Amino acid sequence: MARGRVAAAAVSAVVAGTVLVTTVAAGAPSASAAGPSGLDRRVQGAAERLVADGAPGVIVMTRRGGRVSHATAGVSDKATGAPMDHRLLFRIASVTKSFTSTVVLQLDAEGRLSLDDTVEKWLPGVVQGNGNDGSKITIRQLLAQTSGLNEYVQDPRIMSDPARAWTPAELVAIAMEKPPVHAPGQGWNYANTNYILAGMIIEKATGRAAGAEFQRRVFGPLRLRHTSYPTTSPAFPGPYVHGYYLQHGDVSTLISPSSARTAGGIVSTVDDVARFHRALFTGRLLPAEQMRELRTVRPVNDEGVVEDYGLGVARIKFSCGYAWGHDGGFPGYRTWTYTSADGRRQAVITYNASALENSEKFRADLGRLAETAFCA
Repeated sequence: MARGRVAAAAVSAVVAGTVLVTTVAAGAPSASAAGPSGLDRRVQGAAERLVADGAPGVIVMTRRGGRVSHATAGVSDKATGAPMDHRLLFRIASVTKSFTSTVVLQLDAEGRLSLDDTVEKWLPGVVQGNGNDGSKITIRQLLAQTSGLNEYVQDPRIMSDPARAWTPAELVAIAMEKPPVHAPGQGWNYANTNYILAGMIIEKATGRAAGAEFQRRVFGPLRLRHTSYPTTSPAFPGPYVHGYYLQHGDVSTLISPSSARTAGGIVSTVDDVARFHRALFTGRLLPAEQMRELRTVRPVNDEGVVEDYGLGVARIKFSCGYAWGHDGGFPGYRTWTYTSADGRRQAVITYNASALENSEKFRADLGRLAETAFCA
């Protein structure tokens, strides 16, 4: 959903069940025979530091060409002490936005819609009131987070009944109670409202549910067998990482994903997320024109996250060059993704607690882990 916008709180450190698992792509040199590489050991140490800083558990996936490795530290379930495992499902939160943007851009390539279409054209009367005007907002501005629309996520009604099944229209209506942050195209502000509307437009343009379009266009073709799009049920379709949210404890199956939907509702694994991003950023999912749209960026600072934001994707600068990806936070879950333009370098980092980045030490250690996992 949002990028971990929650109040500051520390989670007790649970240093247990540290595991290192290395897998090798077919045809790549065997890493298991020689033991963990220097990169694996450095990533492992950095993951363990996040657990020492307060994360119950951490998973890190890295790619160097054909070699894929996984480092895990801490626990996936504090109640049982079960160790983290890179095969477990978790809520990818706002990383979902890259999937949603991809489907919209595919529809643009097919001539089913245009990025220059207004929201009003597809969703008459949905964006109006309190200075909001869907006739002045384009689909491109939704995807680029430049519509000026306000956010619905922080509204107390969203979390007061966490199991409630929200409709997309209800979520947008909450945002319409507030005036816009700025005029369309005249600024940048991150709002999940934009991507709820993008999902509604997908459904209007195709006549099918957004989840069906995800499956037909992305999950199926890329063989993302462990990726799903639940709309109302908080249950997981398989073994999962337990997520911990401030004083509420384990909230893994207590919050309906209906409050996130096409802004942040997808469930996946680190390997499926990496597979999707590798396909996306190397041009397998979009024609050249839509790839240019996807990667047209502007510099932003989103609550301390400094990056260049495009259409549902971000470009992040590292010592070894630029990475593309998106981050995401849902109560109990936080994920960061990085893929080089040629797909040869990747890092996916996820951990199972909210608000840890409000600790300066955790944030610094997270930055060092990301630099090591993507560049070392």
